[in-house]
Amino acid sequence: MDELAEVLSQARAALKSGATESAVRLYRRAQVLSPRDPEIPHERGLALLETGDVGLAALAQAEALALDPSHVGARAQRAAALEALGDDEGAAGELRDLLSRIGPQPALSARLSSLEQSAQRAACRRLLGASPASLNSSPLVGSALARNITDLLTFRAPFAELRIGLRHGVIARLDFVFDSMDASMGRSDLTYGGSTEDEHGRRVPLDEFTAAGIVFLAEALGIETLRARRLLSFLLAPECGLGPHRLAAVQVGWTLSGGNGARTYGLVAEL
Repeated sequence: MDELAEVLSQARAALKSGATESAVRLYRRAQVLSPRDPEIPHERGLALLETGDVGLAALAQAEALALDPSHVGARAQRAAALEALGDDEGAAGELRDLLSRIGPQPALSARLSSLEQSAQRAACRRLLGASPASLNSSPLVGSALARNITDLLTFRAPFAELRIGLRHGVIARLDFVFDSMDASMGRSDLTYGGSTEDEHGRRVPLDEFTAAGIVFLAEALGIETLRARRLLSFLLAPECGLGPHRLAAVQVGWTLSGGNGARTYGLVAEL
């Protein structure tokens, strides 16, 4: 057995046994050995879905599709990963492409219709594209952020600042800049409820940064808090980089300012 076959055998065995993190590492090694094989990133994406890393799973399936645009499994799995991440518009686009390749499928067509409707609801709910007046009723501002009286497009909290960018009279950009991301990660959240539900419906405590980041993404994109939590987890992954990434019809990523050990990080969402 050559090295590639052995590594793939080990990866598949690890995935089958539930050792998903080991499987992901082995698939990465296999991809180095055979960088033009679309099955390897596709299978890595399946392993990443098992670990709950839906954003990285979507990226892995995109790698497979870059190598083979007609890969049905990669297209379907990328749609599932994007939906779990909160990007119903992106998931719908993948399903439309899939249906154009494989022909009519009633179940997939019904799912596509549901995704299109969900994407429309998110577009109506999100802060991006809305009137600045909508901030007054947003949980993002609520009791946590106070308007800067010298700059009506800036809101302050003890730990962060929200900056609003307008275009043609609507909110086109949101910057949520943390005074100290590390300090906020070390403090319990006392502003946005202090906890959220995990994938199994259990309540889990949150730190200040995570709670604020989830609310920011949910409100900016108009998605549910569970999917916003998955999106934040993706943005925090080293493989994600600074972005921006196109998700739910907007660009999402990080801003980075300062230097000499005093870097300031911020989440940004922009039309």
